Amino acid sequence: MSDFNSTYNDIHKQIAIADFTDEQIQELMTALQIKRSAKSKLTKEEKVFYQCCRERRSYAQNQDLDTVVCPICGSVKVIKNGTRTGRQRYFCKDCQKTFGDTNGTVAFRSKMSIGKWIEFIKLTLQGESCRTIAKNLRINKQTVLHNRYRICAVLHQFVSNQDDFRSLAESDEYYYPLSFKDIKDPMFFLGTLGRMPYTHRKLDKKLEYVEKQGFDTEFLHSLHKNAKLDRNELLNFVEKDDLQSQEKFSNALNRMDTEKVIQVLKTLNEQQKKKRGISNQQVCCLSCVDRDKNHFLQTVCVGRIQPTHIEQALVTHFSKDTVLVTDSHRAYKTVANKHKIPLKQIPSGKHTSGGYSLGHINGYHHNISDFMYLYHGVSSKFLDYYLALFYWIEKNKDKSYLDQAYDIITLLSNQTKKIPLAKFKDKPISFDLKGLLG
Repeated sequence: MSDFNSTYNDIHKQIAIADFTDEQIQELMTALQIKRSAKSKLTKEEKVFYQCCRERRSYAQNQDLDTVVCPICGSVKVIKNGTRTGRQRYFCKDCQKTFGDTNGTVAFRSKMSIGKWIEFIKLTLQGESCRTIAKNLRINKQTVLHNRYRICAVLHQFVSNQDDFRSLAESDEYYYPLSFKDIKDPMFFLGTLGRMPYTHRKLDKKLEYVEKQGFDTEFLHSLHKNAKLDRNELLNFVEKDDLQSQEKFSNALNRMDTEKVIQVLKTLNEQQKKKRGISNQQVCCLSCVDRDKNHFLQTVCVGRIQPTHIEQALVTHFSKDTVLVTDSHRAYKTVANKHKIPLKQIPSGKHTSGGYSLGHINGYHHNISDFMYLYHGVSSKFLDYYLALFYWIEKNKDKSYLDQAYDIITLLSNQTKKIPLAKFKDKPISFDLKGLLG
């Protein structure tokens, strides 16, 4: 009885030579027969998922749902080829390849089970944090972040055309803070942006942060004691006799914009403050809605919007019957006059004008704020991804989370190639920075 991990025949021989009663042998044989014939059963969600994948594959090839299509070569000359862990395998007679129900789907070569994929998408749509999803599904937080980017990327591509407007349309700008939270390079903040990162550091930590970029410790402490040093005195520091300090300070100057060096050093003793109101520290997201549930949402620039941004992003979605309702921003009037679009503007300080209002677009912005609040600050280069996720949820809010999950699974399955996490890290910013980065 010691080696019950051997094959069925070996166990059968051990039972035959052992000192068992007939009743005990019969019970063991029955248990072994049941275990041998037992197959792992799919859950209800997994069965629905596989049927969804099969329908997607058949629809893509214009075949009946009863016809299995090879995801590799598209042939219908497919036969069953046994099962593996309860999943049906197939063999293609044309390309001589085998495949399973997950080939060509989001679960192919994924360590996440089908149930976890469905639950992951549901939690993502509900706005749960990466830490919460990772804890609930017992997966790595980086895996959660990568798969969230995959979902957002495919939705961003899917909703890129957005809606057209053929009646009364309300348009306004939504502003979200500009953020570089994913960038860890100090030279980007000191040399490119000309400021310290928006983090709470004590003065000694600030000095340490700047020292690592090529500045002399003695010079920085002397700067702290005399905060009224002007630009000329700072620049004259490199002409001193201290060659060691001169070399360090010069190395920093060679890698950085001189004006921004001075800007950083003169404000080193102060807490980095964000500007109030609309400035280049805010990302402008152009939005438009109508009463027929048509939406438009896109990041366009930093700071105040200009007529060229409205022309490039929004005008193509208007028809000859569109009546545009906006606030008193002059850019809309410029665009409306140029393209002969009927325009109704609400005067500043008023909510309505002649029966027109901005109630729908203000409610839309309120929904965006509630959605973005769940993520506690989004890096600006991924802002268009999260807005695409919001746009898709807003368009499909009448569906259940499970139906939305299956729709997203179908979209992910149409991806020709899985996007690695490194590609997301190198993603460029999609809106006009107006020369902010030089």
